[in-house]
Amino acid sequence: MPTFKFIFFTLSLSFIFLHSCVSVSILDLDNALKTIEIDVMATRVCGEKREDCLGEEEMESENNRRVLVMQRKYISYETLRRDMVPCANPGASYYDCNGSHQANRYNRGCEVITRCARGIKGIKA
Repeated sequence: MPTFKFIFFTLSLSFIFLHSCVSVSILDLDNALKTIEIDVMATRVCGEKREDCLGEEEMESENNRRVLVMQRKYISYETLRRDMVPCANPGASYYDCNGSHQANRYNRGCEVITRCARGIKGIKA
């Protein structure tokens, strides 16, 4: 009878484990399991200390960082310099700096809140 209980217990645990693996793959979390398996494999392969193995992974990420820097998919600090003015004429378009017309001329209407040219200084907004 104890053998039957052991077999029943083993089969139930294997069924639960199999069921959880199937549900993980249904939820598309199998990539997470792959990375866990890779970490376990890396631990098995690396016979040294865990810190030494992690150092090798950091070197790989440093190489990836260098590749990203070389692609220049960002605005560089040279572009964002303060002393670099795109056009010396205030209000002129950046694309036609020497043109005679202003780009986006600022002309707002007169409203009560701005208190412009109506002599309404006594009104509290």
